[in-house]
Amino acid sequence: MKACRGVGASLSPDEIRQWEKEHKKLLDEIAPESFQIRHFVSMLELKKRQ
Repeated sequence: MKACRGVGASLSPDEIRQWEKEHKKLLDEIAPESFQIRHFVSMLELKKRQ
């Protein structure tokens, strides 16, 4: 979540710690102890024009 949504790149270290704390609390409240995470990958190959 942190990497794929840019959280780590857009927040300060203190803000990241707060985000992680809030995210962990949310998961503790709504998520089962074990679950699968579906991933989506997208890739684009760019070529420099001559």
